[in-house]
Amino acid sequence: MVMRPANRQVNRSAAALFGLIIAVATVALVVPLFQFNTELEPGDVATRTFTAQHATEFQSETLTDAEREERARAVPEESLPVDTSIRDQQVDRAARYIDTVRAIAARSDLNAQQKQDQVANLTTPQPLANFERAALLGIDPARLAAFRQMVSSGLATLLSAPLKKEDIDKTVTTYVDTLKDQAAPANNDERNALAGLLRVFSVETFRVDQAATDAKRDQARQSVLPVVRTFSQGQVIVTEGQQISAQDIEALKAAGVIEDGIDLYAVAGGVVMALGLGLLLGFYAYLFQPFGDPAKRRMALVAVTVVAVLAGARIALPAVTPDTHERFLAFGLPVATAAIVTACFADLSLAVLVAVAVGLFAVFSGGTAPQIAGSSYVGSLQSLELGMAYSAGGLAGAAVVYRASRVSRFAVAGVAVALATALVMVVFWLVTAQRENVQLGWIAMAAAIHGLVSALLAVGVFVVLAMAFGVTTRLQLMELAQAEHPLLRRLQEQAPGTYHHSMLVGALAERAAATIGADALLVRVGAYYHDIGKLAMPGNYVENMLDGAPSPHQSLTSVESARIIRAHVTNGLDLARRYRLPAVVRDFIPQHHGTRLVTYFYRQAVQNGETVEAREYRYDGPRPQSREAAIVMLADSSEAVARARQDEGAGGLDRLVDSVFAERLAEGQLDECDITLRELQTVAASFKATLRAVYHPRVQYPSPTADEIATLARGETPAASG
Repeated sequence: MVMRPANRQVNRSAAALFGLIIAVATVALVVPLFQFNTELEPGDVATRTFTAQHATEFQSETLTDAEREERARAVPEESLPVDTSIRDQQVDRAARYIDTVRAIAARSDLNAQQKQDQVANLTTPQPLANFERAALLGIDPARLAAFRQMVSSGLATLLSAPLKKEDIDKTVTTYVDTLKDQAAPANNDERNALAGLLRVFSVETFRVDQAATDAKRDQARQSVLPVVRTFSQGQVIVTEGQQISAQDIEALKAAGVIEDGIDLYAVAGGVVMALGLGLLLGFYAYLFQPFGDPAKRRMALVAVTVVAVLAGARIALPAVTPDTHERFLAFGLPVATAAIVTACFADLSLAVLVAVAVGLFAVFSGGTAPQIAGSSYVGSLQSLELGMAYSAGGLAGAAVVYRASRVSRFAVAGVAVALATALVMVVFWLVTAQRENVQLGWIAMAAAIHGLVSALLAVGVFVVLAMAFGVTTRLQLMELAQAEHPLLRRLQEQAPGTYHHSMLVGALAERAAATIGADALLVRVGAYYHDIGKLAMPGNYVENMLDGAPSPHQSLTSVESARIIRAHVTNGLDLARRYRLPAVVRDFIPQHHGTRLVTYFYRQAVQNGETVEAREYRYDGPRPQSREAAIVMLADSSEAVARARQDEGAGGLDRLVDSVFAERLAEGQLDECDITLRELQTVAASFKATLRAVYHPRVQYPSPTADEIATLARGETPAASG
């Protein structure tokens, strides 16, 4: 018969929340909500050769748009009507300039150089070249009037049509070259002067008519027919090492290589996988109760670790796959961390489940990450190998680190993860048709990285996050088990009898806990500190009283004595809080007496005919809530009874132990913990063996003879008699 606990460590609400958190967090990792074209951009280099997944014929929007834009750019800009006022202004300015030059040229008081200087000082819209000024001054005065008319006519002609600034030089040259007959320059000087003045006084008359230009360009775009591209199944679209263009991305989508848009079937599959993972872990946590106290904090720590590992794998896998160069980098991802951390804060059975579930789920999430079909893994065999390697590494690491009490165990776990990962990879390497010896080196490196990083991350979580979540680790328990701890040192110095009793209870309970698979380290530490409250008044407890000394209880009533005895529980809790003992250790202080009576003084009061109120003699409890607390309760009582009756012999010790167990069962003290009757029988057998070894009868040595004493006094070794 199993005695069911009244309060499960993991109730339905906690288990449901545990599973829901994992499910919701992992949905985002496997549902393909993010489009691949946010990752692949024109200019990227293809990591492998991609071929069309199916035959397709599609209108290429990219090529069509490019053709339309090219046609539109070919359409020239339309101009607004020319502003004639600008033309007239420039003609007038040129005429006045020529008149001024003619006046300078007619002056007899200036020599040729001075005339050149005077003309050079005249202001013009653009500077005239020296040879152009010289040509202007060299014109026959009789020809200046005709030349002036030639310039005015030229400017009027040029500025009456739309003229862009960048076209002025070319337009002027063409105009001068086309002049004929009377309108043409008489010689080269006139030609140079005419060309210079037309260039200097010509301004831009072109103003864009944006509406008309846009209309014509739209017409040009609409005249372009859609560009159609065709690919047959298996046709190469992009080769490895090729720079990918926008047209290539479009073709990859059309040919089924890139998954574009949200696939509702893929979404449904991802949701089912995430919910399945959450339900699996949530139901397991509720049905099999793998978490110790404080269960909710341990569950939160495991949930955070599982989600973090899966998120890391989801982010990293697309970066290291496909493994076309066979470097096996994906196998180095520290997925085993989740199982190792779970083994530190829960039962090994849950760690095994996490190792397999997280290993497979990581591979699944990596496979749904990229939207390029087939780019995640090179064939289904690689995905199977990756899943098995992750799971094997997690199993090995969890098995080694389970209930680790030293940091060195994490180093061993890292080696175990590396070896398990390498073993799986080597097996698949052996069955692969195309294998090379150089691959073994990459396999060893990937496996070593998997083990090393997993162990390092697990240590960080084990130490740092355990403190953040307020979860007691086995390293902390090992520190508390050291005799140098201040509380144990005080107990040894101020209450040596209680210290000796606690050590014996610890040895008795630890061995029994190991036989039924309970937490032996926790039991030992709990036993060491279960009676620390006796430090408040050590002389009031029998184990600390000197032989022959009067008992302080002789002058007290039974109720007062019971109150003092009961006070060691509340005093112990105060001391435990003051010394910051973890909650899992503090729980042993009230639970090792449960709700029992202070039997000796209660019965004494009854025998003396006193008015007895049972509540004044009863401990506040609670009753033991775990197998570990129950073992310490039974060990405490068994050791005390055995010490009080050491002369009972082996058979008598066995009967005493049986009576203690029967009494606790009859009192209902074990009704709230999950220990079974079969386990109680095993614990009782362990107690009996240990107590017989501790309290077995001693051989009575004969007194030394007079000759032996004399011999020893002389420093000689006495001769043995046959």
